[in-house]
Amino acid sequence: MSPAPPGDAAPRCTHDRLALSLGRISPGAGNLYAPLVFTNEGTSACHLEGFPGVTLLDASGERIGAPAQRSGDMRPAVVLAPGESAYAALHTLNKGISDAPCRRPAASVQAYPPGSTYALSTPARAFQVCGETFDVSAVRPGSHP
Repeated sequence: MSPAPPGDAAPRCTHDRLALSLGRISPGAGNLYAPLVFTNEGTSACHLEGFPGVTLLDASGERIGAPAQRSGDMRPAVVLAPGESAYAALHTLNKGISDAPCRRPAASVQAYPPGSTYALSTPARAFQVCGETFDVSAVRPGSHP
């Protein structure tokens, strides 16, 4: 995988050719990070560029709190060959770091790939937003931070 050169012919990755997964939740200095991984399951290269739209859902499919806020700079487009992945980093705070309460635990993460109006979902793997902080980075190459 590589940044897309100007005028790259690879089409945008659409929901029908992507798989979504949530990587290992990693703590760090009062923060929690988790890679939201998009994998090209199509038969040809495609690209992702920008920020996904991310919401946490409970077991009945109801939204838990506000969607993730965009954080950080825009990055170059990432071209994904079949089987390759790109990720966006989810970020929140550890429990107890802030006086603000934690949201109820999520059952799944729903994400709209950048530029898409169709959502994908994956198990939340115990990801829980705390301290009124819920951010998502722009998509970058690879499958983990």
